[in-house]
Amino acid sequence: MDGSEKITIINQDNTEIEAEIVTYLNSKDNMNQYLVYTKGENQPNGDVIIYISRIKEEDDITKLEEIVDDEEWKDVQKLLKEIANA
Repeated sequence: MDGSEKITIINQDNTEIEAEIVTYLNSKDNMNQYLVYTKGENQPNGDVIIYISRIKEEDDITKLEEIVDDEEWKDVQKLLKEIANA
């Protein structure tokens, strides 16, 4: 990872992972914000692996939630495609 903005993610088992922020996304209705990040991993073909999580504020703590709803995931994929084609 280079000089980009970094965050520390604490997993449910309290292990810390350093990640690099790629970008933030907002849903079309502005109800959800998403974090796109990487942990510096690459696919066998060299492509960087990215992760996307929903950002949730709870009791003054920022949490990342997995996207499990298929419709929400499709919406997020559309947002990514819009950025890629901009």
